[in-house]
Amino acid sequence: MQTEPQNKMRPSETAPELLMMAAREGDSARLRDLLGNHDATATAVQLVVPMPEVIVNIEENSLAISRVDSILHVVAACGDTAEFLESASLIHSKAKHLLGTGNNKGDTPLHCAAGAGRIKMLSHLIHLAMADGGGDAKVKAVLRKQNNKGETALHEVLRLSDKKMVRGMVEKLMEVDAELARLPIANGTSPLYLAVSLGHDDIAELLYSKDKALSYSGPDGQNVLHVAVLRSQVVGMTNKLLQWNRDLSKQGDSRNGSTPLHFAASCGFDQAVVSLINADKCSAYRPDNKGSFPIHIANKACVIRVLLEKCPNCAELRDAQGRTFLHVVICDKKDTLFRYVFGLFRASHQVWRFASIMDKQDNEGNTGLHLAVLAGRVRTLHCLLWNKEIQLNLPNNDGKTALDLALSKKPTGVHFGLDSWYQIYTLLAAAGAKYGAHLKEHEPQLNEKEEADKINGYIPTIAIVAALLVAVSFTCAFSVPGGYRAGDDQHKAGTPVLSQNYFFLGFIMANNLALLCSGLSLVSLMYAGLTTIDLRIRAKAFILSIVFLNSSARSLTAAFSIGIYAVLALVDRTYVVVTMAFSTVMLLDIGWFVYMATAAQFVHFNRLGMRACLRFAFTMAATLMVSLWPYAFTIIFLIYSRINGVH
Repeated sequence: MQTEPQNKMRPSETAPELLMMAAREGDSARLRDLLGNHDATATAVQLVVPMPEVIVNIEENSLAISRVDSILHVVAACGDTAEFLESASLIHSKAKHLLGTGNNKGDTPLHCAAGAGRIKMLSHLIHLAMADGGGDAKVKAVLRKQNNKGETALHEVLRLSDKKMVRGMVEKLMEVDAELARLPIANGTSPLYLAVSLGHDDIAELLYSKDKALSYSGPDGQNVLHVAVLRSQVVGMTNKLLQWNRDLSKQGDSRNGSTPLHFAASCGFDQAVVSLINADKCSAYRPDNKGSFPIHIANKACVIRVLLEKCPNCAELRDAQGRTFLHVVICDKKDTLFRYVFGLFRASHQVWRFASIMDKQDNEGNTGLHLAVLAGRVRTLHCLLWNKEIQLNLPNNDGKTALDLALSKKPTGVHFGLDSWYQIYTLLAAAGAKYGAHLKEHEPQLNEKEEADKINGYIPTIAIVAALLVAVSFTCAFSVPGGYRAGDDQHKAGTPVLSQNYFFLGFIMANNLALLCSGLSLVSLMYAGLTTIDLRIRAKAFILSIVFLNSSARSLTAAFSIGIYAVLALVDRTYVVVTMAFSTVMLLDIGWFVYMATAAQFVHFNRLGMRACLRFAFTMAATLMVSLWPYAFTIIFLIYSRINGVH
């Protein structure tokens, strides 16, 4: 028995590497040497190549040189010069079945050539398919071969970035098979869907011009119109698709049952919404699988305006939870959008209709007022209370009115005066809202441990600020503006230079107020920190400390401004004016607080009339008094000093 030479190469180690190199380089001569002169009819015969005994068995290896691609896949993807085209012909002559064979992704050589943008190779492979015989049916079968994603070579072409190349390859493929764009028929991404999603509107028109019966399908049960309304903000393609097939607007996707109008409404594309409604007005009344209509999905003012103008009755539509679109807006905490819609109803003199929509109860019996309270939306509540047609005392399924819900949310213990839950409760109570027909619920119980921890956590910070203000006030008292007189006059030596200045007295008074208030703040904090005192007294002491601290800061600001004026008024008034302007920044928070405290009273005018005016006046006066009393006291002192000649 003859033994093999020692230098013979094992096929499993040598053949794939040599074939790979030759295929990627388009080396047709080496491929011819490797594959030999045998034709494809001898697929069961070993082809012996006149190189160091490299043996390739076509039937066993199918000319596969890797786990993903055959040798024809590699040649098709790597080039389309004459050498590569000759290599493809050579391989095809040896194994014609490879032309329609898919790799592990299901891609055929046609997919590979198309995806790599090899237009000459694509044309050559189509020519090889035609040359095999079998007529157009066989060629179309090869072209319509779908990979694991259900896509043909046409899909790969559409993903290329070169528009000119895409158009050329699309025309070539559609010339051979004009019905290629009909795949997949359903439940898959059609070429038209892919073209529109990539923004190739001109290619989409080309596909339609080649075949009017092309597929409109997309993934997840969508159709091309679903993606058109999202990609084409200039609604040209949307309008064209509706001209080609109006039924596209009726189809919901398989995930949520959302129609193209749902998609356009959710993304805020009002122009697309107009086109869809003009083509099919019924689409505004078509719910998704969750019972939500397009107006429930809309989250931009422009879309809601279009829907209300085109389909006014959709304002009363309810979703699966029994909520209108306004209920949904409140739950989503979109105050600005809610106020905009309220303005639309007011402008169209339909306040009564707005009230009827708000009074509708969802499946839990909650009206718009209930939902606004539960969401803690003060600005939304302003709109609701302004409309006196809205019912304040409708109970939900639990028998609770809006005031019951507000009471359950009302904060206990120390809280900010503009806390949203506190404002909601006080607004409802002032508007005349009533509790439900049940035993009145007690206010939420105060958690003494949490309240004590809250107070103890704030005390160090406030104490540090108060101590700093005390130190600054002491320093200002003994470092007065203008300095002290020097000399031998025992009556005037050591006295302030500006002691006879009218504004110097104002500086002294403002500084004294700052020292007094910061000292009182520290004393109040001392009582607030004593655990042996009742917690409610500690809470009141804590609030007093904050009030005094605020007054101290404002007094110190006044002292600074008046002191600068006393020193520089006769020297440079420009710096004085600038200093005064900067000092007024301290008043901005007062303006904001006064606005927040009094603006809420405006919403009661329609309901309470003159009583609302009185409440407004009282609220403004009280807020200004608490905030500005240090300034008022200083000004009154200066006026008194001027009148009575106090020096």
